[in-house]
Amino acid sequence: MRIVLMTMPALWEQDQHDFMNTRRFPFRWLKIRPLVNVVPSPSLLYLAPFLKEDGHEVHYLEGLFYTFEKTVSKIREIEPGIIGVTLTSVDWENSRWMLNELKEQFPGSLIVAGGIHPTLWKEKCFRESTGIDVLVIGEGEHTMRELASAVERGAGPTRTDGLKDVKGLMYMQDGGLVTTPPRDVTEDIDTLPFPSHELVDVNAYIPSPTFYKSLPHANIIGARGCPYQCIFCHTDRHVRMRSAANIVDEIEILYRDQGVTDIAFWDDTFTLSKKRAMEFCGEMIDREIRVSWAVNARVDRVDRELLEEMRRAGCWRVLYGIESGVQKNLDTLKKGTSLDQIRNAVSMTAGAGIEAYGTFMFGIPGETFEEGLRTIEFACSLPLDYAVFVNLTPLPGTEVYEDLLSGSITPAKFTENRFNFKNVSFVPEGMTEEQIRYLIQAGHRRFYMRPRLIWKKIRSIRSFFDLSKYIRGFLLIGTSEYSRPPTPDHPPLSRTE
Repeated sequence: MRIVLMTMPALWEQDQHDFMNTRRFPFRWLKIRPLVNVVPSPSLLYLAPFLKEDGHEVHYLEGLFYTFEKTVSKIREIEPGIIGVTLTSVDWENSRWMLNELKEQFPGSLIVAGGIHPTLWKEKCFRESTGIDVLVIGEGEHTMRELASAVERGAGPTRTDGLKDVKGLMYMQDGGLVTTPPRDVTEDIDTLPFPSHELVDVNAYIPSPTFYKSLPHANIIGARGCPYQCIFCHTDRHVRMRSAANIVDEIEILYRDQGVTDIAFWDDTFTLSKKRAMEFCGEMIDREIRVSWAVNARVDRVDRELLEEMRRAGCWRVLYGIESGVQKNLDTLKKGTSLDQIRNAVSMTAGAGIEAYGTFMFGIPGETFEEGLRTIEFACSLPLDYAVFVNLTPLPGTEVYEDLLSGSITPAKFTENRFNFKNVSFVPEGMTEEQIRYLIQAGHRRFYMRPRLIWKKIRSIRSFFDLSKYIRGFLLIGTSEYSRPPTPDHPPLSRTE
């Protein structure tokens, strides 16, 4: 059976705030798009080995490369029995109508949706989209394999009796929803085959400028889950980690067989286990794998010894979820970190010769506009190489989302079903949407337009490749009507070098 595993097409505007990139560069008129993060979906590529082993013909389709019309044309060429899509809360707003259209275009194909959003919303996905035939709840490797076998034996879009014995599914039957027993997670994820990276052309992908050092680039999942309690995150709290040797085995295949020279880890906290991180570095060094790599980490889970070893093994960038420059707001987010820990970790990272990336958010419950300005100043006071400023978006399954639904948090604004970061869907009491939009724009311009940082980047340019990467990043900053504070009571930000 032919199976398509695909990401959904997306509007460029879905990935960027509508108040970014609006005046200085006439992108739409010139048909220019500053490149946003487009990378293969590891979750889909993890499904493929099981399906291929059972004799299915598997195709990976990157919807983000095409318009919806072109995506339909690509699927029509394949004529699949199953169309498998991965969905997130962020892309749901646009994906649900596309799923409906896909079902109309391909009534004979079973449309199977998986990912964090379907897992959390389940019934609501069926209510909001008539295009879904089956939901995969939780991890999909074994579930998708059994589902495909059941479909091949005779269960299909109009005859789903054969699916009742497949754990981890929800589907419509006889006008009602059927939920099969839950499937246990894979505890030892070393036992899973490596994702089918060979299904994608790694040379076709160029990630966001701050996420790669060289090309070709690939992504690795070294662990699943995160034990921390941040109120804005819906990651599974149950942590399972691959061994260091297992991860390096996958990287070695990418490096030697596909020429990959750059890796980004999708782990929430790569340094959760210092022992494993040190073992990984040792493996990379001993095997002489010359790949640059980047990770996410917490400021309280790094030290100088580890960072120096990571640098020696090829790590070029560490991303820290800093979130705020005000301790009260860090406590509200349940980050479990302090401003001193942030300063120390970023300084150690820079001292080890690794570039530091900080993420910050505005619109935290209880936050004020003045505190948002303090967060920008705090970001600029740190030896960071990159920073991103976003609005807090209450995603399904998060504590802040549940508190809003229960009434524990009284917002100035909350649009429940709008989850993409183009929209400010949540505004806490004491702030306005205009203030949040201004802070995001001002944060990026204030951080990246500092002469000291610009000069640092210029000095780091070693090739035309480096120059083109920085140009792409610069195009993402833009200017807008939010270049001035939304009230006359707040003076422009001071210039701090």
